[in-house]
Amino acid sequence: MLEKQRTIAKDAKISGTGLHTGCKSELIFKPAPEGHGISFIRTDLEKPVEIPATIDFVDSISRGTILSRDGVKIHTVEHVLAAVTGLNIDNIIIELNAEEPPVMDGSSIDFVNLLKDNITDQDKPKQYFEVKDIITYKNEEKGIELIAVPAEKFKVTYMVDYQNPALGTQFTSLYDLDEEFIKDYAPTRTFCFLTEVEQLKDAGLIKGGSLDNSVVILDRELNPEERKKIEDKLGMGEGIIPETKGVLGSVEFRFKNEPVRHKVLDLIGDLTLLGKPVRAHFLCARGGHAAHIELVRMLKQAVAKHEIINKFKRSPNEDFVFDVKDIMNLLPHRYPMLLVDRLLEMTPGKRAVGLKNVTVNEDFFNGHFPGKPVMPGVLIIEAMGQTGGLLLMNSIDDPTTKVVYFTGLDNIKFRRTVVPGDQLVMHLEMTRPLSRGICRMKGIAYVDGQKCAEAEMTAMVIDKEGDK
Repeated sequence: MLEKQRTIAKDAKISGTGLHTGCKSELIFKPAPEGHGISFIRTDLEKPVEIPATIDFVDSISRGTILSRDGVKIHTVEHVLAAVTGLNIDNIIIELNAEEPPVMDGSSIDFVNLLKDNITDQDKPKQYFEVKDIITYKNEEKGIELIAVPAEKFKVTYMVDYQNPALGTQFTSLYDLDEEFIKDYAPTRTFCFLTEVEQLKDAGLIKGGSLDNSVVILDRELNPEERKKIEDKLGMGEGIIPETKGVLGSVEFRFKNEPVRHKVLDLIGDLTLLGKPVRAHFLCARGGHAAHIELVRMLKQAVAKHEIINKFKRSPNEDFVFDVKDIMNLLPHRYPMLLVDRLLEMTPGKRAVGLKNVTVNEDFFNGHFPGKPVMPGVLIIEAMGQTGGLLLMNSIDDPTTKVVYFTGLDNIKFRRTVVPGDQLVMHLEMTRPLSRGICRMKGIAYVDGQKCAEAEMTAMVIDKEGDK
């Protein structure tokens, strides 16, 4: 049975103080129609600005996830988004009368309690993205590794190891969002080390932070003079900072491993930015918002690739993305100048692999050369260019109205001849993303795994009407 999309039945309101900005803010959750997704609306402006909660609108990662549109920002959205996604809500409008949602107690539980009995099913089915291939993000320098592996439902296994006796190594696993989210993860509070608190204070952040909405952990030994100085700087009362180790203010953890559980909460919030629920098992070590966002960017590329394959593939047994008929729908080239027979791989905006079967019946072999047929080098470059054109056409909106022209070629090299019977495989990589209609690509053509040609290309995308 197909799962239905979900929204809320009626408006729900909550207010408080923003963690970093210290602003007083009121947040109103409102129902949204099927297919709308999740979005914020800043209502405190002369003209309200709507910001979809998707990766395309991520502005920066500075102790939280910040969205922006046309210069308008919303800070620290992850706990609100975690509540919405943790409750399996697909469509909702979040009106906000300030630049940051209220931090509440530093977790998602207040948002969850506000929404959990206000959810209603809609008519259209929920659209999941199911991870089919392992996706890995690594930062070797920081020891970060995030892996998404295929799974029948959403799962998370998270590990952190801090060089701090108050925390040490922590581990948690979420196996069932419906059963575990509300009681085991939504109540977990944001946390940081005392050194980070000092740095954030110096940077003009955490204006709304307190021991009521954050767990602060001592990460170094302090002598009495240092302790008194920091207590005065942060506006804390005497005795709030422990002498050697532990949590400031003698605050107790809600769970023995609350910090790593809060990492899972942040991950759930950040994964919301994919724009659709995902089925995968996420294996995470020492992550944070910046790493989560990079993983979401990789997932978005996988979603785009998946959508293209679903659009063009005829059968699950086929090992290519486009056949020649699909290619002719996207490129204007025809015999004898259509030089790509199949598109084998496609990652929009990143990479494409094309195939050309070189037969003795090619028209150009009549004159190049009689008795010793060799494919002209310029046509090998043209075949790479057409593969690059397919990459570009699947990286833009409404490709049927566009045409690709190559405006420059650099560093052309030929390594071996191409003759009848060869299979020419062209690998194209985007080296400079499409901007203002222009991009750069690098192409390498292979036969039997050996390089036969390579080139760097500059291409331009224009409206078809511009060719008239």
